[in-house]
Amino acid sequence: MIKGIFFDLGWTLFRPVNNNWFINDKLLECTGFEILRNIPDEKREKVFRKALQYLDDHHRLDTENEEIRQFQEFYRIIAHGLPELGISDSQAEEIGEYKVVDTSNYIFFDKSKETLLKLKPHYKLGIISDTWPSVDRILKSGGIDSLFDCKTYSCNLGVWKPDPRMYIDALEKMGLPPEQTVFVDDCEDNLNGAVACGINPILIVLKQDMLNSGKRSEGNRGGNNNRYPAIQDIGELPDLLEKAEKR
Repeated sequence: MIKGIFFDLGWTLFRPVNNNWFINDKLLECTGFEILRNIPDEKREKVFRKALQYLDDHHRLDTENEEIRQFQEFYRIIAHGLPELGISDSQAEEIGEYKVVDTSNYIFFDKSKETLLKLKPHYKLGIISDTWPSVDRILKSGGIDSLFDCKTYSCNLGVWKPDPRMYIDALEKMGLPPEQTVFVDDCEDNLNGAVACGINPILIVLKQDMLNSGKRSEGNRGGNNNRYPAIQDIGELPDLLEKAEKR
């Protein structure tokens, strides 16, 4: 019997306003999307990989001030590597701070709070997310912060999913055996990590559907080959769990 549910956050409960975690409105104020898109793919991707590697190498964080400084450097790396964007160091710092402090960068799905409230009386609810210290303020802005019994954030551990330390930490905090829990995520690699720790997987395919309809510019990390039970959006989760319990 399932007694606990772990949720990913991005593309499960909310999404970035421009469908990209790092291309926010402040960046687009400083440069144009067409300018960014017209840079050769290989060059643009090389610079973004360098900036993302910087985030990977400095991911253990405790405070939003640390997060702000990290993202200021992240956007300086991009500005220096892609001078075509015309972004100055001071603008990069503004973009980095905006990335952290402005919760309007994130849009909660219509069914997120409704579904959590429906599940709350029947299950323990937890989070397993690759994220940064500002996430608690983001959750509060969506009115759902208090609905979770436990939270496992990558920035607190300094590792990303599917590192087993993420799932072990979550299970210890929830206090349930893995077979009594499920994890909802949009990435099969992350679900593979959960399965390796004994957690039941559920794939949410909303991001993939938006990609297939041409609405997103990010690469697809997921892909469903019917390996795991799947839902289109979070609103389908209660019915899926109910059907599974009746089997």
